[in-house]
Amino acid sequence: MMRATRTVFLMILLATASAASAAGLPRHDFQRPQQAGQRDPQLPAHRGPRMKWWQDERYKSELRLTADQSARIEEVFQSSYPKQEDLFKDFSRREEQLSNLIAGQDVTEAEVIKQADQLEAVRASLGKARILMLYRMRRVLSPDQRQRLLKMQKEDERQRSSERDGRR
Repeated sequence: MMRATRTVFLMILLATASAASAAGLPRHDFQRPQQAGQRDPQLPAHRGPRMKWWQDERYKSELRLTADQSARIEEVFQSSYPKQEDLFKDFSRREEQLSNLIAGQDVTEAEVIKQADQLEAVRASLGKARILMLYRMRRVLSPDQRQRLLKMQKEDERQRSSERDGRR
């Protein structure tokens, strides 16, 4: 059950990312801070740690990001991250509680629904927090930079997709 719940969570996160992308919001921005030499487990081993796009030299150059813009986007990320981290921990805790509840013998449907509603409320809050962060980041960019960012992210996504397809 926990695996199914995580799968649903990932699908919702992807849908949120797609909605954010369709709305013109940056997608590649919420990563857990990396320890030195730590690799993001969601990326192929050869790509190394995932970088924040506003600190990546290629993005900074092609978007013509100023040092001030990069710093302001980092401020948005740093101010948003603790809330998102807390919400994710709460979500994980509630997900575990729901899984345990469902596995129990003497559980009513009402108890499961109540716990599921609480889980989904936290999921919605997490999505809203992420979207608000993306919106605030986007406001730092000029209209031209937003268009360039979308183009770069679409190109990166196509490349990742073709790499995934090649590994199958």
